[in-house]
Amino acid sequence: MQKNARGYVQDSCTALNEAKTCLQSALQTVEEQGNRQRIEQSLQAVESALGQCSGTANILEQK
Repeated sequence: MQKNARGYVQDSCTALNEAKTCLQSALQTVEEQGNRQRIEQSLQAVESALGQCSGTANILEQK
């Protein structure tokens, strides 16, 4: 069965949650300060995208 837009958005939210978890784990193991900053920036970007994605998913669930 083919997914609709809501299904794809939900998949995206799941992938972003997994990316967030991986980046949080990376922060626990990183040693170099420059790398830590890059990972933190990536984590912030993923969290922002996750917020947008969750909002979109909520809107699509209401329709």
